[in-house]
Amino acid sequence: MIKKTFLGLLFATLAYGVPLFAAGSTTPELNAVVTNAIAQLDREASIGAGGPMLLADLIEKEFGTREEELKWGLAQKLSWGEITALAYIQATTGKSFAEINQEDARDNFYVYAEKAGMSCEKMAHSLEAFLKRAERERNSRIFDRLRGSRRVHPMPDLGSGFGLFQEALDFRRIDSPRPTKIHDVAGELAKGEK
Repeated sequence: MIKKTFLGLLFATLAYGVPLFAAGSTTPELNAVVTNAIAQLDREASIGAGGPMLLADLIEKEFGTREEELKWGLAQKLSWGEITALAYIQATTGKSFAEINQEDARDNFYVYAEKAGMSCEKMAHSLEAFLKRAERERNSRIFDRLRGSRRVHPMPDLGSGFGLFQEALDFRRIDSPRPTKIHDVAGELAKGEK
């Protein structure tokens, strides 16, 4: 009886313990996605002079981050990728950037999110989606600038006069009054004829 109870308890522990153990382990793919998105956002900010302003505007719209928080992050010399990750965490937890920074979130945002009880998968997908939105917005602004700077010079209206001139040139070639080829050498006129 004790043996059966022990085996039942062991199987129950394994059945309920394995999913809990697996949930506590970090997923390297998602951690890499978060790290890559942060690095790409840093690169996005450094591409042009308007990059930081674009990201600041998008962070304010996407996550509802206040301007004071962004200024605090810049004063702390945080990169734009880190500021974006802090903005996501702030939108989820309601903590300020200073509180999140004091809890050493910058060491590993993924581990911090996991310890805070946030969905790391949602965080990774949200940062990826934000990166794609920032890239689209940057490209849209570039194309708008190109469209605005392009000057289209009007072509002269050739109308039907150009066609009449071309026809006159064609007819002059067809109706030439003189022979086009003259044979100076006496010889055979055609094949087989004498």
